[in-house]
Amino acid sequence: MNRAVFNEVSVLWAEHLGQSFPGMGDAFPDFVLADAYMAGIVTSYVGSQRGVLTQEQRRILSSCARDLRLVLRRVRGREARAFVARSVRIADLILGRATLEERHRQ
Repeated sequence: MNRAVFNEVSVLWAEHLGQSFPGMGDAFPDFVLADAYMAGIVTSYVGSQRGVLTQEQRRILSSCARDLRLVLRRVRGREARAFVARSVRIADLILGRATLEERHRQ
């Protein structure tokens, strides 16, 4: 396990849980479903204290990240965009698609 990735995911997830869910479910039902799946997977990842996911969880997380990217292109409003972008960032970190250095460029 990459401890730096695990730590960043843990911090981002805590921030995510502390935010109000953006009221965009009617306009983006795919977001609501992806967010729900992600919540279970990321909770498992962080709760394991080892950052371990099954292949099936990784597959679902990858699908959620794809759906969330589509939502991110269409969503308006700073808070809603930040909420979705954080979800994408968390998925990318877990899946190894992002580096810690990218955080500082955003």
